Amino acid sequence: MGRKKIMAPKVIADPVCGIIDVRPVLPMVETKEFQALGDKRQLGMSYLTFPSATHTRKAHSLGAYHATRMLADRWVGFGLVSKREADALAGYALFHDIGHPAFSHVTEDLCEKDNDESSLEIIKKLRKEIEACGIDYSLLLKLATHENPLYLAVHDKNLGMEKLDYLERDGLVTILSRPAGVDYLRRHIYFVNGELAIDEKVIDNAIEAQNFYMKMYKNVYLRKVSAIAQRMLQKVVHHLILAREISAKDLPGLTDSELLGIMRFSKDKTVNELYGLLRHRELFREAIVIRPENFSHTGSVPGKYVKTFGISGGEMTRMMQSSSLQQKNQAGLEALENEIARIAGTPQNSVLLVPIFNAHRFEAKDIKIYHESGKLGSLKEQYPAHFKNMEEIAQTYLALRICTLEKYRKALSSPKIAQKVFDLVMRAK
Repeated sequence: MGRKKIMAPKVIADPVCGIIDVRPVLPMVETKEFQALGDKRQLGMSYLTFPSATHTRKAHSLGAYHATRMLADRWVGFGLVSKREADALAGYALFHDIGHPAFSHVTEDLCEKDNDESSLEIIKKLRKEIEACGIDYSLLLKLATHENPLYLAVHDKNLGMEKLDYLERDGLVTILSRPAGVDYLRRHIYFVNGELAIDEKVIDNAIEAQNFYMKMYKNVYLRKVSAIAQRMLQKVVHHLILAREISAKDLPGLTDSELLGIMRFSKDKTVNELYGLLRHRELFREAIVIRPENFSHTGSVPGKYVKTFGISGGEMTRMMQSSSLQQKNQAGLEALENEIARIAGTPQNSVLLVPIFNAHRFEAKDIKIYHESGKLGSLKEQYPAHFKNMEEIAQTYLALRICTLEKYRKALSSPKIAQKVFDLVMRAK
């Protein structure tokens, strides 16, 4: 008898997951599209505030794959999914972010297509590599298009494996913390009637994960310095497109290093100025801030050249919906910036409007609870005060910032100029 060949594991050491065996999906891992994720920062410009936040979309995707593989295998044991479905889920988790552009969400609004659409396009080109892993390509495709509700195992806003991975991963390298009991939570997530549900015994863990998400928004995702740096980078990319040094079609295929290289050698004056500031971490500073009145002390910030305005919830909603104040409308933002600079008597490109980033992402979402009786309950109905608290906390994060260079802060934040700028922004359509 001949000896059976042993298929040794192909392992990757990961600071969050430990050891990840990628042998089952090696043909997918070795694609150039997946390898490019190794040069795309998960947290965009947050490394300017948190020097250790340089982890990549590749690391996150491997973590999501590992967690999904373990979850799907448990579901097979419970009889909730088939082996075929489990394999497709793991493959989808590996490729769920494969369409991300350079600096991830920071440049997404300047692309022709969003990340999900770009990922789907790439997945359609890699059928051979997916099938080489023994994965049902048609099933994975339905997960990627969200036609099959099993995609929630990866992409659910509360319980998806990619969500829980980035909470752990991002928290570890920024605020040196993780959501408590997240691994225990993963082990008690089920797929019932086309929905994700948690075992009632892990309600506290689910609440902790949601609270940790809000904590990350306050301290990391919507941190003032990161938001300003992101907007600076967006403006740089916008001018690269205007100068025809890149196109919107190029962005998904560019890595962070490639985009930075294009910036470094650009012939565009605005790109040169802003790139130089980013490179040396000389960021714009807030001079005027507009936020909900219930969560703001209207007036000047003591000891700083900052003027704060509080507005009603209705006014905040209208401002957030203004087409002139959307990240996708870089031309509209720049037109307002130039008008504000004119009002303040400062040079062109001396003002930076920083709109509210991804406000929809921190809306409180309900979680289904699986009871021993087999019935599904609602976390929101069981703990309404928890969801009310999350909604109130989210309001405190909302702010539109009008920023400038340090030498112009005093002029821009002076009461007379600040009032004119406030009136201008509130009239924006």
